[in-house]
Amino acid sequence: MSDDTTSIVDDAAVAGKTRRILVVDDEIDITAIYSMLFELHGFEVLTAANGRQALGLIGTEPPDIVLSDCMMPVMDGIELTRILRSDPKTAEIPIILTSALPDPERLGSSKHDLFIQKPANFSALLKSVKRMLSKT
Repeated sequence: MSDDTTSIVDDAAVAGKTRRILVVDDEIDITAIYSMLFELHGFEVLTAANGRQALGLIGTEPPDIVLSDCMMPVMDGIELTRILRSDPKTAEIPIILTSALPDPERLGSSKHDLFIQKPANFSALLKSVKRMLSKT
C-alpha cells in the first residue's frame, strides 16, 4: 500500500519541535476531521470557529501555519489574512485559505500563500502544509 500522506512527524522530530497548526472553520465537523488528520501527522492543533477567535489564539499561542476557511461569521478568513499580514509579528506565518466556492478570484488581493478548494484532498493538503513549513 502506497502512503501518499508522508508523515510530517518525521520532519518535526528531526527539527526537535512539534509544529503548531491553527485550523479556522465555523463547521465543527471540518475542524474535527482536520484536527485528527494533523494530529496523526505529529502536529499540535489549535482550532477556532472564526477569525476573531483565531486572533485571540494567535496572540497567546502563535502557530507555525494557519489553515482557514474563507467564509465564516464574525470575521472571515480574508479579513483574518489581512490582519495577520499587517502585523509584523504575524506577517510571515504561512496562510492557506479554503472554500467550497470554486472561484478563488473572489479573494481579491488577499495575501494568502495558497488556496485549496473544499472538499480538500487530505494527501494534497498534507503535502502542501509540509512544503510550506519546509520554507520556514
